[in-house]
Amino acid sequence: MKNKLGNNPLFDPKMGLIGALVLATIVFAINYDEGLKLAGTAALKQGSYTFFAGGFMMRLVENLSIKWDDKYVSYGISVLVATVIAVSLTYGLHSLKGTPKPLLSTIPTLILGPPGFFWWAYKKRDQLS
Repeated sequence: MKNKLGNNPLFDPKMGLIGALVLATIVFAINYDEGLKLAGTAALKQGSYTFFAGGFMMRLVENLSIKWDDKYVSYGISVLVATVIAVSLTYGLHSLKGTPKPLLSTIPTLILGPPGFFWWAYKKRDQLS
């Protein structure tokens, strides 16, 4: 099964890995003053989560960005849906035991997610043309 661009419709491993490395590094830095063990735990949780959730999320953005004829509707829906899911899941993950600063650890997703999702939606929509 493939989407309109010929990709697996459920998961993007390359984008999952890139996102995991970037966000794990940021979360490690945010939590570093709490000690290596706690910062490492937060970074490991973020990296593992982002690989899977990010790979799924980027493919979701791709699928939604090519779903509707109106590109602006596609951009808006894909960015909104992905942002709400990503921020909610990230905060939930960091609210579990082991992350000293769950809200601060969620902020990078809130800041980087929407422009990243829009960029991906735009890029994938352009590939469809």
